[in-house]
Amino acid sequence: MPRRKQRREGLRLLFAVSVLAFVISLFDFFWTGNGIHGSLGALLVIASTLLMAVASGAIAVRAATRSLWSVLAPLILLDILGTGFAAYMLEAWILFALMVLALIIWLFDSLATGRRSARPAPEAAAI
Repeated sequence: MPRRKQRREGLRLLFAVSVLAFVISLFDFFWTGNGIHGSLGALLVIASTLLMAVASGAIAVRAATRSLWSVLAPLILLDILGTGFAAYMLEAWILFALMVLALIIWLFDSLATGRRSARPAPEAAAI
């Protein structure tokens, strides 16, 4: 599989994980069987997972320019880390597991991008 297609599949997977995390956080907010329903922390997690879904979706469908991508990629990492920490503190273990999965996907995608950009261009190698 070419690297470009593989990278795009990773971004689509990150988008799917973030949408699933958004649905789980909505469920945790409205379900009265847990200790976090209706709390401000659960509401904050809803907002952060929604932002993560929008940002990763914009990158996955290539709606973001290269400069916007360079801003969104680190913000998605911060969102993953912050949401994972919040999920840990709220004891929302499914959401925490999804954030660990999102972190792994983000790291693999970043390492694949880093390897590709580390190679010199053919013109630069000839000089």
